[in-house]
Amino acid sequence: MRRPPSYSDSFIIRSPSLHNTPTLEPLVFPEYRIEPEIIVLDPPLYHSGIIFILKGSLHIFFISSFETLFYFLYVSASENTGIKNTIDAYYQPLIQSCDSWSNMTKVLMLDIMKFGLNKSTIDQSGSHSNSSRSAYNSKLLYWSIGYSVICLFIISLMAFIIWCKKIHVKWQKLFLEHLAFVLVLALYEYFFYITIIYNYSTVSTSELNQYIIDGLYNCVT
Repeated sequence: MRRPPSYSDSFIIRSPSLHNTPTLEPLVFPEYRIEPEIIVLDPPLYHSGIIFILKGSLHIFFISSFETLFYFLYVSASENTGIKNTIDAYYQPLIQSCDSWSNMTKVLMLDIMKFGLNKSTIDQSGSHSNSSRSAYNSKLLYWSIGYSVICLFIISLMAFIIWCKKIHVKWQKLFLEHLAFVLVLALYEYFFYITIIYNYSTVSTSELNQYIIDGLYNCVT
């Protein structure tokens, strides 16, 4: 006589049959799929250092480019104009009154410029000074451009390292953020210059007159 089936036989009893004999089915256990645990590793510390250098050099590159253009194309010309305007306070009245001078006065002034001031020497010295100043300022311009080029080289080097190490960087966001920041700073500097620095009240003509006359008076007395 057969013994009744049990769960240890790896069969499951479904239902009794007509002859009171249970039907059997294999006992199948459901499959449990174990998902592998995803471990996210923190990026190496030098990755943050590379990105920091990239951001810093990119920021300085934008600022140095703006400062070079702003100073050498606008500020320097404005400063030269300001100096000439100060001199014109003495020069223009003299030139405007020249037509009313007598012939004797004109001859006397011509003799002073020929023999006293030596116009040829002054012209030669002025031309030499103008050439020297232009050459010197050109060197400063090249130095300023050199700073921007150094920053651009650092940016290129960091970008190459990032590409080799496959470091994730959102380039578009990076460039737009720094460019927008520098544009805002450029607007601030421009408006600060035209509203504050350009309108700053320097030494007046009356003060210069006092300075010159006091010096001459002390000299002759």
